Amino acid sequence: MNLTDHIESLVKKSENSKLLSGVIQSFIPNIRPIKDFLNCTQNQALLFAVIFYHTLQSGSADLSDMAGHFEVPVMRMLKYKDDLNQLIKKRLIRQEQSRGPFSKSGSISYYVHQGVVDGILKKRLVGNMGVLKDDFDLIIRVYAFMEDASDNGGGYENLKDDLLATCKENNNLDIAKKIMGSDMRDYEMLILIFIAYKLLNGEDDVSISEACSFLDNDKHFQLNVRRSLMNGRSQLLKRGLIETSNGVFRNENDLNITDKGLEYLLGDEAEKLTLKSEKVKNEILPGKILPVALFLNHNEKQQMQTIQGLFEKEKFREIAARMKAGNMKAGFSVLLYGKPGTGKTESVYQLARNTGRSILPVEISQTKSMWFGESEKLIKGVFERYRRLQSGIRDYPILLFNEADGIFGKRTTNMDSNVSQTLNAMQNIILQEMEDFEGIMVATTNLTDNLDKAFDRRFLYKVKFDIPDLDIRRQIMQAKIPFLPPEAIGKLCGQFKLTGGQMANIARKCNIHELLNGSLPESHEVDTFCREELGLQEKSKLGF
Repeated sequence: MNLTDHIESLVKKSENSKLLSGVIQSFIPNIRPIKDFLNCTQNQALLFAVIFYHTLQSGSADLSDMAGHFEVPVMRMLKYKDDLNQLIKKRLIRQEQSRGPFSKSGSISYYVHQGVVDGILKKRLVGNMGVLKDDFDLIIRVYAFMEDASDNGGGYENLKDDLLATCKENNNLDIAKKIMGSDMRDYEMLILIFIAYKLLNGEDDVSISEACSFLDNDKHFQLNVRRSLMNGRSQLLKRGLIETSNGVFRNENDLNITDKGLEYLLGDEAEKLTLKSEKVKNEILPGKILPVALFLNHNEKQQMQTIQGLFEKEKFREIAARMKAGNMKAGFSVLLYGKPGTGKTESVYQLARNTGRSILPVEISQTKSMWFGESEKLIKGVFERYRRLQSGIRDYPILLFNEADGIFGKRTTNMDSNVSQTLNAMQNIILQEMEDFEGIMVATTNLTDNLDKAFDRRFLYKVKFDIPDLDIRRQIMQAKIPFLPPEAIGKLCGQFKLTGGQMANIARKCNIHELLNGSLPESHEVDTFCREELGLQEKSKLGF
């Protein structure tokens, strides 16, 4: 029999047993395997089996449910309260305050967490009390304690005891020594661990309400903690271990851990947390980029080939090392500028694909906030996250500011409006970050004459993308609209100075025409599409 068979058999045999000692002795063949697996007493194994059964049947069991199962008075079950508490302490069961319109006021229910259910099925319990492997296991363990405290409707004092017991049991770990030797309040250390755990799971920002959820048993205490986080009086904020940003709701702030906070909590292990957690949500992996043929003018093609050669991994490492040895900057910033539709963005994507580098795109609109001072924090966060991600890895990703017209334009001298002040502040932050930048940064912009001189100096490579030459236009149109005869392509390309993006739009219109009319458009109809794309379509005269 496996463990679940023993549990099922024990539940059936114990029903209506009245917990008579003589009857319980007959359950020993089923109790022993459960008792040995859980490392608990005979009574605890019996209670666990019943709670396990009720968890699967109805979600949980309270004392009344257990009394009904054994057919004993509810008062009799109070005798087993210590056994239930021991099961809770061993993380084998959890308790929760009963909720809902039909729940008894103040009733406590018990249930087996899904992790323990899985452990029973796999014959291996993980995440209960015991010696831990490393600092990250301790963060995960403590987060599980906080989750329990939230589920139970509080339990901060028990949570502190769990934290201390875990640290004592694992006092060989650096993080355990740090926690036990810290002069910060316990709840502040727990909040720091909570945010670190969230970062480990890819969540940069955590709301203050969520971070304080384990303090639910004392609303007044929780209010004071939240207030200290909102007004900056918390030691976590004073010491620069975390920072706040405006959340979704006006009266709610978000928290995120700083590099200093990671180092304080984990020391040298902070880099590992960064590598595990900073799998950026919008990161574009090179293997996900589809190959696209690029049609560039001669000068653009030569310059992009030079840049691609630089970004090849082995060559890049060699050049960066030589730069550092010569006390020169090892960061490389590239600006691609020119008219829309000339292939700037696609060139970056193909550059990343060909050199095996990820792209970290920066959404400019998301760095502009309605909150005063918030945009500056967001733009700083872009570079801070890039540094976290690149820390400890050999190959730099590409930090891409795409269509960054509003960021790299000339700084305004009119400081009367908040918008102007914010934009100038953001530009100054980017300029400073670029001054000390290590890695690969690429920006694209449609600006031709409005680039701020300070940015111009900081971009090592500047590639201007012009409207394709006549020969390149022919190649693009042949690739995009292959059904046109060569003479028609030559005529259209000679008549209209179209970009690759505009020709892609015309190709889409040709496909739509075929779907709607059952045939490809004639040359004169493609001519019309070209005029429309350039805005040259003559206005028709009104008439009857």
